Amino acid sequence: MKAFNLVSVIFVVAALTLAACGSPATQTVQAPAVPPTTLTIAGSGGAATVLKYLAKSYGEQHSEVTFEFLSGSSSGGGVKGVLDSTLDLGTMSRPPKDSELSSGIAYFPFSIDRIVIATSSDLKISELTSQQIKDIFLGNITNWSEVGGPKVAINVFVRDEDESSTQVLRKELFGDEAFAAGSVVFTSDGELRDALANAANTITFLGYSAIRLSDSNVHTLAIDGQDPAALDSDYPYDRLMGVAYLPSNASKVQAFLDFLASPEADALLSEKGISTPE
Repeated sequence: MKAFNLVSVIFVVAALTLAACGSPATQTVQAPAVPPTTLTIAGSGGAATVLKYLAKSYGEQHSEVTFEFLSGSSSGGGVKGVLDSTLDLGTMSRPPKDSELSSGIAYFPFSIDRIVIATSSDLKISELTSQQIKDIFLGNITNWSEVGGPKVAINVFVRDEDESSTQVLRKELFGDEAFAAGSVVFTSDGELRDALANAANTITFLGYSAIRLSDSNVHTLAIDGQDPAALDSDYPYDRLMGVAYLPSNASKVQAFLDFLASPEADALLSEKGISTPE
């Protein structure tokens, strides 16, 4: 009887021990599913180009997030789209106006875009002074031979007056004088880059970020000795890139905004020669 009880006790203890050891192996913890998210974006074409480059890297790590980039509608159009809830993020190539901030948007800057003077690839001029650039765009210098180039007439391409790069250069360099007679006006940096790639004897101004990210065949100039490709230079002309969003929509966009502020995003831009806000 005692032997029977001892065997029974041993059997029960062994069974309980096996059950205790085996139970964790049979339990699986399911990670909560991350719901898919689509971020709809439009606004400034220049800022959208940079954001699309960063979004591609973010999307490779976060398959649950899809980015939908719509046709450009300018910085103001991006703000309007955010306010009427057709956009999650409105790309901007300028800081927001006081009236835009008071309308209820929040703003997040993510890069600094240098506004470069560029020529068609047939020209070998590497540097101009700011005064020479001003005189060319305002029609006071009309032949490349006047600034060390070939003896041919200068073709001038410009952006429309509402565009942020035009506004920056109007304030910092050109003033209110009209552009040179015969200047060709473009309404998008993409069209301008394409035209410049097929032009000759031509000068223009446009965003450096889009040049680097599109690998365009354009030749950028140093201004007063400052090279736009050198991140540590005191290059004189730039504009802030950012996004507008609604604070009420922050939970949807915050993870991506956190990425834009991360060292990883900073490194991605630095590799392309694009600087970021301090």
